[in-house]
Amino acid sequence: MEDATVLVVLLLCLVQSFTVGSNTLWFDPYAGITQFQVTMTVPSLSRGFGAHGVWPGIQNSDDTFVFQSVVSDSRVPGTWQFFVEYCCNPDYQASPVRVYPGDMITSTFSLGSNTQWTDGWSLSPGPAGQAAGQIAQSGSSGNSFGRDTTPSLNASHTEHDLAKRGTIDKAVLSIELANGAAADFGQVQWTTLSITASTTSSWCSGAYTASSGFKYVVSGGASHTSGSSTTCVYNSVTFG
Repeated sequence: MEDATVLVVLLLCLVQSFTVGSNTLWFDPYAGITQFQVTMTVPSLSRGFGAHGVWPGIQNSDDTFVFQSVVSDSRVPGTWQFFVEYCCNPDYQASPVRVYPGDMITSTFSLGSNTQWTDGWSLSPGPAGQAAGQIAQSGSSGNSFGRDTTPSLNASHTEHDLAKRGTIDKAVLSIELANGAAADFGQVQWTTLSITASTTSSWCSGAYTASSGFKYVVSGGASHTSGSSTTCVYNSVTFG
């Protein structure tokens, strides 16, 4: 995978003028993914310039789109906003939810029997969120990535069918920076990461690759095969 080629697709999604970055980790089982779940702890806010985004998502084999759960300060500088997004051609975003450093967001991307992908998410407030009156909440957005029709988009449900562009075969964790931004908000912590793929191979070891020079630590990597699927579970991933 060529970092520059793939990241041109991934970046440009949250705000205009994104530049190619080097802050992405891909998990590739070399088979179609049917479920990807991960919990992200919302990091500290940046005090610098530009726009910052942190997200997990799924990506197709042609590297032409991502379906993602985004935490970004691009909409309201100085605050984190959470929203589900399909990126990028065309680009659709659900209505945002204000989130705070220390909040925990669990995203579950799952493929249904009707070929519909669902991003089901739940938000658990941390101390800062609780102090600000944040409440636990959840929602879901769906996308079939099928035929081209008119989208229906709101805060809790997204349906938009697009031309088929390959199997969903990568789980992605990423930091996006734009407009002169720097990754100055400290570490990003991901926990209870699990990926289920349509293969009987024990694929956990060596299944991930990162942008050149990107600093990360992956803990765990146990696999379990049931029928024609294998699930790989990682205890945690730390960026920075």
